[in-house]
Amino acid sequence: MRRGLPDKLSAVLHERRWLAIAVVLVVLLGGGLWIGLSSGGQQANPQPGPPPVAAPPPPAPTGINLTGWKLSIPEKNDDGNAATIQPAALKAPWLTATPDGGLMFWAPSQGATTKNSDHPRTELNSLTNFAAGKGRHTLNASVTLLQVPKDGRGVILGQIHGADDISSVPYVMLRYQEGQLKVVVKQVQDGNDHINYALLPNVPLNSPFDFTITDLGNGSMAFSATLNGAVTQVTAPIPAEFTGQTVRFQAGAYQQADDPAGAQDGGRVIFHKLDEQSAGS
Repeated sequence: MRRGLPDKLSAVLHERRWLAIAVVLVVLLGGGLWIGLSSGGQQANPQPGPPPVAAPPPPAPTGINLTGWKLSIPEKNDDGNAATIQPAALKAPWLTATPDGGLMFWAPSQGATTKNSDHPRTELNSLTNFAAGKGRHTLNASVTLLQVPKDGRGVILGQIHGADDISSVPYVMLRYQEGQLKVVVKQVQDGNDHINYALLPNVPLNSPFDFTITDLGNGSMAFSATLNGAVTQVTAPIPAEFTGQTVRFQAGAYQQADDPAGAQDGGRVIFHKLDEQSAGS
């Protein structure tokens, strides 16, 4: 009996040792399997990519209706002349919307010009023509001048311009120059004969004012300007060479620099309001 006891004890210890080894193997194998499953699960999920690129914000709304206008800008077209956008649309940096719903026109003194001009412009051209002296037609605007060319030649803000057969001929030009607002009326289609009509003698930059250009339809025109509540109005006859001719309205920043002073020189103006009205033809 005593001899068998050590043998039994040895057998028990031997079984317990293998049992302990088995438990360790199970733990190790289970841990490895868990790690493998965890790693496999992470590899199955795609890594997050870069955030999607946000769409550019829509252009700011403008309270000025661009329907019925085309836009001339100081960029070259295929012919090397100033490009046009028809129908008119915002085009940075030349024509941009302002927070108050207006339009900012920027015309540098260096840039592409139209075929018959030496001066770059950012200008809206009406697509509605009319016969000078035939029916009442009015251009209404409210503007603030921010910048003018350094050489003192000023900016033309509004026009009655020749169209169709006389499309190269400027006719009536509302011009800001050296702090003064005047209207230039050409008397001939070929040549420089003109008459200046004074409107406002002292208009500082950054001071809003209103203006109107009206063909009264009776052989005369009326021009008005309002600054700080004071209204000035003058009338002028339609020159014989333009009576009955096809014309149109134009408005914007048609800067007149003859001596450009660098890339930042030019005319900059905000139009807070711009519209044209017609009654009869």
